[in-house]
Order: sequence, then structure tokens, then C-alpha cells
Amino acid sequence: IFFWSSVTHNKYFFSGRLEAVRQDPAGGNRTQEYAEPNEEGPHEADVVPLVKIADPVHGAPAFNINPMLLEGIRMGDRFWELAKLTTFGEVVDAIFYEVKYVTPWVPGTHGKRSSGMQSAVRGVSNAGTPGIAYTMLLKLFLLRLTRDQVRSLLRHPDSPYIRAIGFLYLRLGLYDFKELWAWFQPYLGDDDQFFIDGTPATATTIGEFVRRLMTDQDFFGDRLPRLPVLVSRQIEDKLQKAASGVTDEPPTEAGGGGGGSG
Repeated sequence: IFFWSSVTHNKYFFSGRLEAVRQDPAGGNRTQEYAEPNEEGPHEADVVPLVKIADPVHGAPAFNINPMLLEGIRMGDRFWELAKLTTFGEVVDAIFYEVKYVTPWVPGTHGKRSSGMQSAVRGVSNAGTPGIAYTMLLKLFLLRLTRDQVRSLLRHPDSPYIRAIGFLYLRLGLYDFKELWAWFQPYLGDDDQFFIDGTPATATTIGEFVRRLMTDQDFFGDRLPRLPVLVSRQIEDKLQKAASGVTDEPPTEAGGGGGGSG
């Protein structure tokens, strides 16, 4: 009796959630409110331009997130609960308390075959459980962060996972990848340590992490968006010069000025 009632519950849950996603792929999450030009706060004119690719199912922004992963995030309760958080600061606080790894999928779940009602849901079958970091990442994409807010993620003093999500925000969603080097270059020597999948086996530093994001398309069961060939070659050349101690440009960071604080 318990088995069949559980299956029935799952059946209605997934059918209901699928319909909710069709009606609102953003799960109730909306763009943050911006301050007026003469007021303090995040300013819309300072928003980091994001990629405009839409997913083929709902026509909603996909932000270069793997389609299976994106659908799995949308089907999850936590994504819908995040709609209650309407400010950048609230989301950063949630990341601080909840995120202890930054892989796309919950470690150990990706690639395992699933059964039951969930296996019939497009984008969830055999893919694993979406990781909390990417759930938070989608929330940040939907908030549409300003340059100052992205900079505050990259420099955050309290959690390397907040910082890592900031770098993923740029690596996945940036509209113009020619800006990537300017954003990442100041952090190549950063020795702040963390565990990518939450275990010591994936211990790394922020500096190593940003190098990997710029040079390796594979990322823990997912594929990062391909960089344009010219951009990739320029980054490789600059990395080689940085490794040899040669540089022809001062340390910088994209979008150096403008905009209100988060």
C-alpha cells in the first residue's frame, strides 16, 4: 500500500511541477529591483550583459546551462523556494549557508540510472540530482547582477564557494567572452583554498580554479560553453606569459567603474 501511494504521490507531484514549469520556467524568481540613477544601490545601467540563448522547450533564458541540468533545477523544490529571496544580499547569505561544493550535479549522483516516476521526466533521467551551487547560479542569473555585485562575489571574504559561483556566473553567462580575461586575470595568483566537489580529493585554489575555467571545457560531468577560437588563443598566450613572469598589461578587472553597490 505504501509503495503504490508513494508512486501516486510522485506521479501527481511531477505532473504538477512539469505544468508549473511550463507556465513559469523561472519558478517565480524575478529580476531584482534597481535603484534610481541618483540613488545608492544596484543600477540597471551597470548590469553585466548575459548570453541571450533561450532553451528550446520553454523559450526562457538558458544562460548556457546544460538543458538536462536546467530542467532538473526547475523541477526542484529549492529553486521554487528561492523566489522568496528577492535581493542580492539574501541570495548571497543563502549561498554562504548552503553551498559546500560547486559541481553541476550532487557528487555521486550524475550518470547513475534512475527508476520510478522521476525517470520519465525529461532532463532528469540518468542525469543525477542538480547541485545546490547551480541552483543558486540560476537564481543569480535571473536576478541580473550588476558589475559591482559580480565583483563582490569574486572578492567575497567569507566563503570561497561564493567566489567560485561568481566565476561560474561569468564563465557560463557572459555575453562577450572577450571580457573573460579582464575579469579573471587579477585572481590567477589567489591561493584561497576550497574543495570543488566538497571532498579533499578535489582541493584547489581560486587561482587554479579560474585557470581551469578558462582552459578546460569539461567540468565535473558537464561541458562549459566553448570559447571563441581567437579568445581561447589569446587567453592561452596570456597565461603562458603570466607563468613566465612576462606581462604586457597591468592587472585589471572588467567594468572598472560605474554602477551602484549591491
